[in-house]
Amino acid sequence: MTYDFPGSQKTHFYALGNNGQAAGHYQDSDGLFHGIILENGELREYNFTDAAQTEIYGISDATGALTGNFIDASGVRRGFSGDTIVEAPEASETYANFINASGRMVGSYIDADGLYHPYMRQANGRFISLDLPNAAQFEYFFIHGINDVGVLVGRSKKVGDVPRTSVGSLQHGLHPVQYPGSVSTEGWNINQDGSIVGHYDSADGRRHGFIARPASQVEAESYSNVYTVPLSKGLNMLSVPLASPTPMTAKSLVAITGATTVITLDTVKQQFVAWTPGAPDDGFSIDGGKGYIVNVPETRNFAFVGAPWTDPTEAAAAPSAGSTDVSEEAWAFVVSGHLKGKPAFDSYQVSVRNLRTNNMITTSVQGDYFAAATADLTRRSVVQVGDVIEVRVIGLNGNAESQTLSFKVTPEDLANAVLSVQLDSIGQPTQNRLLQNYPNPFNPETWIPYQLAEDSSVTVSIYDTTGQLVRTLPLGFQAAGFYNSRERAAYWNGRNALGERVASGIYFYQLT
Repeated sequence: MTYDFPGSQKTHFYALGNNGQAAGHYQDSDGLFHGIILENGELREYNFTDAAQTEIYGISDATGALTGNFIDASGVRRGFSGDTIVEAPEASETYANFINASGRMVGSYIDADGLYHPYMRQANGRFISLDLPNAAQFEYFFIHGINDVGVLVGRSKKVGDVPRTSVGSLQHGLHPVQYPGSVSTEGWNINQDGSIVGHYDSADGRRHGFIARPASQVEAESYSNVYTVPLSKGLNMLSVPLASPTPMTAKSLVAITGATTVITLDTVKQQFVAWTPGAPDDGFSIDGGKGYIVNVPETRNFAFVGAPWTDPTEAAAAPSAGSTDVSEEAWAFVVSGHLKGKPAFDSYQVSVRNLRTNNMITTSVQGDYFAAATADLTRRSVVQVGDVIEVRVIGLNGNAESQTLSFKVTPEDLANAVLSVQLDSIGQPTQNRLLQNYPNPFNPETWIPYQLAEDSSVTVSIYDTTGQLVRTLPLGFQAAGFYNSRERAAYWNGRNALGERVASGIYFYQLT
């Protein structure tokens, strides 16, 4: 869920309480900042008393008090927590960021010389500050969070350097934390278990969120290995070179690589399975020793971080991770999308067919999402620009639940290796239709499919070539929908109204 305050240029959230309340600030059309609170799905503005600008950075889980900074009409910046104004002694500007359950607040202030000082303010109002070595080198130094045992997390940047993160205490020192392989690391919050939440920038310019959890030195050193993988623009085959400290999924692999899709082979079913960012879950697990197809929009290098594989099979397979033999052919492709028109699509399937190659794929629907994947591991083309892809939705007992829909592959689809579609009005025909019976020719029985745009009483009448009525099939009151499968279509056993078998020949049928 995304939120944007009405009329704002930007909306930022920095605080999340255990009660689900979130807070932050937005920038208005004049460039001024105002506090906001998100509660029960509703946004409301919050401005500190007599403030020209308000920025909120923290919510106390103990008291619900908001903590942040405000600028008054004279342009002076001070901190606040609840109704209390926070101003460090001899400070030209004071920043307040978070207060823990015992009332200890953290932030930073700028002195008269323009130098930053991290501080912790005790519940009794006493300030403990840190004089930074070489303080003039810092563009900024902020303490953003403190947990209930007093561990701090901060963010700083020296002139000409990248943003960096520190963790520790003012009494015993702050120590650097860097996400392995990152260009810069910025920690914004620290949880009660000591885990740090923030983001890092990778070498390809993308920004990623992270959670860094405390670990023993042995474990930390084990999982600190970095393996850089080059990927060429388009389709690549890779395997994971290092074991991640947390289980990796298709979703996390896409996040790391910036891929538009990831495809694997289900060895049990012997069919390809795909995950795209539109999926409702995290997708299949990513394991060592297995190959995965990823499609990236630009050539890039990215870093895997983790420990060497302990399984000999997985370790042996890992060096193939950096494979960059990329064919210009579109040798893998995914058709994915969402279904609309019914409250649920349990046991539904989607059938996809390329009219040029006649290649057909059938995949199951998850929630309202599907992804049908095909690939040629010899790297021969499976799709071209201009190919027409037919899509059909199949419900319970093989009953078709949509018209056959057609989509044309565009250059953008080929570049993404994904054709994204939305299938509306599933199970809702736009008109009444009587369809071709099957089998045809038949002996002695046949099924007559039809579709209804509205709920109605249904009768199928069968006539011979002279126009004589042979048989009436009263089907009763039927709900709008598709009636295609043998379980739902009209059935004729090849007998007339008297139960006599009819002669061979041509017969006509009518839907009323």
